[in-house]
Formats: sequence, C-alpha cells, structure tokens
Amino acid sequence: MNARSVLALFAKAPIPGLVKTRLCPPLEPEQAASLYQAMLLDIVMQHVSDTGVQLALWFAPVEAEAWFRQHIPPGYALLPQQGPALPERMRALFYRHSAEGATRMVLRGTDSPTLPRERVREAFDALDSADLVLCPDRDGGYNLIGLRKPTDVLFDLEMSTESVLDTTLRRAQEFGMSVTLLEPHHDVDTAADLHLLASEADPERTPQTCRWLARHPQLRDAR
Repeated sequence: MNARSVLALFAKAPIPGLVKTRLCPPLEPEQAASLYQAMLLDIVMQHVSDTGVQLALWFAPVEAEAWFRQHIPPGYALLPQQGPALPERMRALFYRHSAEGATRMVLRGTDSPTLPRERVREAFDALDSADLVLCPDRDGGYNLIGLRKPTDVLFDLEMSTESVLDTTLRRAQEFGMSVTLLEPHHDVDTAADLHLLASEADPERTPQTCRWLARHPQLRDAR
C-alpha cells in the first residue's frame, strides 16, 4: 500500500459471545452477533467506493480470516490485528500504515453504522494541519481517530473507559500536538442504543442494519 491517505477499520468476526456482549440482555448472543455483522457490512459498503484513500480492514481473530475474505468486498486490504489488547493493536496499525508512506491515517470502529460519512471526510481534511483528529462518543471515548504519524503516548492507556477521551486530549496537549475535535457521534454498545439506532438507521446507508431491526421490533425499543 502506497497511498498517503488510509482509512482503516477495526473489526471482529461476528461470533456469538465474543461481540456486542454489553447488549446481552436484552439480546441473545446470537442476536448480538447478527446485529454486529449487519453493522459491520453496512460500514464496509459505505466506504467501498471512496476514492483517493487506501482502504484497510484489520480483523480479529486471525483464525477468522476465511470469513472476512468471503464477506469483505474487493478494495480492502485485509490485515490481522496485532497485539494482545486494543492499545497495542491501534499502535501497530498506525506504525504499519506510516511505514508504508501514509501521512493521513484515519481509524474508525465498526460499532457506529450511522456515523455520518462526512465525518470521515472532515477527519482527512483536518489532518492537513492537525496532528490528531478525534470524533468523541457520548461514553467518554471516541469512535474515530486520525493521525499524521504514530504517537505512542496516545495509546499507553486503558481504552474503553469513560476517561479515555479526556486522557488522550491531555496527553496530546502535554506533547504539543494540535488537535481537531469533530462533532460527536455514538456507538451501539448498550440496550438504550438500540432505540437510537432505530431512529437513525437509513435503508440507503444501512440496509442490513435496517433489515435486522425490522426482524427484531421488540428489541429495537429496548431501554
């Protein structure tokens, strides 16, 4: 990969009991896995026609490579996630793409299928001048991060906590990094998020998620 701009996705195989466990209950593990698969495939398709960027999907576990090769369309480089935990995996991703010549690297998760597509464009635009770009979520974290070069200090912390955004911003400030914050969005992590997802899902942008919601009307209104 030689593109200066890389859009990377982190994804897990939709294995019951290993994805979206905070949605159980009200969902059964099989339902949570099928919802995650629908969201993942919708997000993948949202970017498959993006031009001017290299697309990369970093998957886990490594044993699930065959599933990803079957379900992810051409255009994405498929790479196994590297490292025992999320911080190390994020660090490895940015080092890999930077070593390949990328100077604008955006990583988005696969828990936010309704994230407006313009957020990704805004992130790349911001990286023309900012060292770090973040799209905050409502739980104190972020669902998108953009960097111009790898920065270890941003990942030397516990992820998936209510303080991760504040800690990341503080460390960026301490090391003199310029930061752009995008308009916040949200992930689908808890039962209450299902209702929000149902209110935002769009048959054109998130068709598989919409079909999942239509099959589970009693669950989409969970609180």
